[in-house]
Amino acid sequence: MAHSQPTMINFFRKIRQKLLQENRFSKYLLYAVGEIILVVIGILIALGINNWNEDKKKANQLQQYRISLITELNADLSTLNQLENLMAIHKRKIEEYIDYYNQENVDIFILGQKKDSIDYAINTFNKSSFILDELNATGNISLFSKEEKESIAKLKNSHEIFQYYERKTLEGVIEITKDYVMATDNLYENKYSKKQHISVKDWQLDLNSEQYRLYHNLLYNVIVLFNFQQSNVYPTIREDTETLLKILDQKLDHD
Repeated sequence: MAHSQPTMINFFRKIRQKLLQENRFSKYLLYAVGEIILVVIGILIALGINNWNEDKKKANQLQQYRISLITELNADLSTLNQLENLMAIHKRKIEEYIDYYNQENVDIFILGQKKDSIDYAINTFNKSSFILDELNATGNISLFSKEEKESIAKLKNSHEIFQYYERKTLEGVIEITKDYVMATDNLYENKYSKKQHISVKDWQLDLNSEQYRLYHNLLYNVIVLFNFQQSNVYPTIREDTETLLKILDQKLDHD
């Protein structure tokens, strides 16, 4: 037959009852105080364990954020490299066209070939580091050290400022592009038709045509965008990204 073990509470209760029955009030009082102290110590130990678990959970979350940020920031650097390479190619083609156009004796057919070799695709930087947005939205930015928070804020500020002005500059290019496109026969230019409208017929053979003026306005605005990206946007974002990466790597190694 199994005997149940008395619980700790019952054990303490029996001791108190025995002391009262023996009329040993002073010892009872001393014991009661001791019991309260033991309960308080137990609560403090439980709170300490809970706090330790919470701190451990936050530390693990912080490390995961750092690892994810490092992955995303490296992806951003890779994107910047690709954009800079593409921009260099596009810019070189435009410069070749302009250099030839500026010569005294221009062969209109060679100029047309150089014109057709230009890629009009405009590329802008779109960050991969969505963790930066999540940290501020959730308030988990507080997990990071002061140095990390300052570096994160600086990078976010660069993203917002330079991407805003990059978009504004791009909008100018788009408006000029509309003027140029609307001044040509789009069906003919894009080889949907073999007949060119009489108002713009063979405009590419006439350097004094309105279409060439609009085309050159387009090239100028593309160059302005490229120069802004090359001199301001990409170098600043790259520098701030590399700075944050360095700090995150150091924190990971240290912790």
